[in-house]
Amino acid sequence: MASLSLTLMGWFITLTLSSIAAAALWRPLLVLLGDLCGTEQRSRFWTIWSVAMVILVPMLAVSAVDLNGDAVRVLRGVVFYAVGGIVTALLGMGYAIWTRTPRGNDLPVRREVM
Repeated sequence: MASLSLTLMGWFITLTLSSIAAAALWRPLLVLLGDLCGTEQRSRFWTIWSVAMVILVPMLAVSAVDLNGDAVRVLRGVVFYAVGGIVTALLGMGYAIWTRTPRGNDLPVRREVM
């Protein structure tokens, strides 16, 4: 029974932490992806996809951890894997956005009209 309560507590903590991260990213990500995607529908889809990954990757990471033993040790492991999952999801999103963002040398050359 203690194992079940520790597991539920771990999932709750993970869901709370990842939901805070997802809520903080929603608005700026929607604007950024709007610029990159070109249409509101595509931007909304990729924003929802990204937010889902920020929630699901940490949940998956914590689900893979053995949540048996001392409550303090379990809590430390849950927070470690939850934050690690959030960071992993953010790194993946950051890389995907970075590779699709035009650089200074990729922008068209502006010509002065006289």
